[in-house]
Amino acid sequence: MKIFLSVGEPSGDLHGANLAKHLEKRLPGVKISGFGGPKMRAAGVEQLYPLSEHAVIGFLNVAMQYPFFVKRVKQAAAWMDKEKPDAVVLIDFPGMNWHIARKATERGIPVFYFVPPQLWAWAGWRVEKMKRWVVEALTNFPFEDKWFRSKGMPSTLVGHPYFDELDHQKLDMEVVRKIQDSGTTIIGMLPGSRGGELSHNVPTMLQTAEILVAKHPGVRFHFACYKAKQADWVRAKIAEKPRWASLPIEIHSGNTPEVIEASRFLIAVSGSVSLEFLWRTKPFVTIYQTTWFNMQLVKLLKKCQFISLINLLSEKEVLPEFMDYKCQSQSLARVCLSWLGEPAKIDELREKLTVLRAKWAIPGACERAANHLVDRIQNQVSLFPIPLN
Repeated sequence: MKIFLSVGEPSGDLHGANLAKHLEKRLPGVKISGFGGPKMRAAGVEQLYPLSEHAVIGFLNVAMQYPFFVKRVKQAAAWMDKEKPDAVVLIDFPGMNWHIARKATERGIPVFYFVPPQLWAWAGWRVEKMKRWVVEALTNFPFEDKWFRSKGMPSTLVGHPYFDELDHQKLDMEVVRKIQDSGTTIIGMLPGSRGGELSHNVPTMLQTAEILVAKHPGVRFHFACYKAKQADWVRAKIAEKPRWASLPIEIHSGNTPEVIEASRFLIAVSGSVSLEFLWRTKPFVTIYQTTWFNMQLVKLLKKCQFISLINLLSEKEVLPEFMDYKCQSQSLARVCLSWLGEPAKIDELREKLTVLRAKWAIPGACERAANHLVDRIQNQVSLFPIPLN
């Protein structure tokens, strides 16, 4: 069996690697090729291009990279013509993966979407496109599965693959202890993994840190960066202003789980990392600062009330979130000062997260997805429910 796997972001690289391992376990000798990153490569996936290392965010940034993505789609189509895979599996990254889905469908290759795009949150009309080009969505959350089914899109709930990784994750407790010993209260800062996220959100985080340390001198801030490149960017940004350089900040690369575990609470750019906060029952404030242009498009396209997955799962605001093109430092600081002033609030939030974790944070998504994919592909059960044009 041959499977083409397309991933375009660092988080998807992790999920793709775990899915590949379970596919190999279920079907030894399966050939998996496609777009991904270092984790998928380490899992034995043949890489056509390390696409997850080229992740971009924002409508304008994607538009400027259009020729690059066109080239990748053509590369995928040429591979399909040559190798004739039994299926194509997509993980998030809809901007380019839509085109790969179309190319596969035109060639009679069934397409499955594992970690489907959040159409329930924005651009819901795109589900019609998905119904034309995708056989089935393997969904992460009950509300998501319900939404797809209500729109006539075949779907199967497998759970979120992030919990697979967290279930097997081992912390370096020496690093955790060193972080905790650095101050009376540790506040974690997660600025995101993509360039646009860093440039828009790190300055706001630093301004927030200024306000907090003025009121609570014992706090210490620990930035958790995806890899060394992002850590170097944050260091350079801090060095731009003497008042930022004097802040009690440490920057980490590759120790995100340890920073989360050591933190009393966190400030984080919106993303799937919020599921790790849920797993470790750590309260956090969600921030997502972007450009004015992107913000107007978000207001136009956004279809759900919240941006934090925790609030979406709860169907109410359990944890504060801030999204705008303007600086959010004052709003962030007010929340953090409230938590620092009344530690019981943090304990109450941890209790709420503990209840949510027991309900939603269930490992095994990649294994369930792999078994489902193999069963469907081997049995060829209604692989094209939507008539092809």
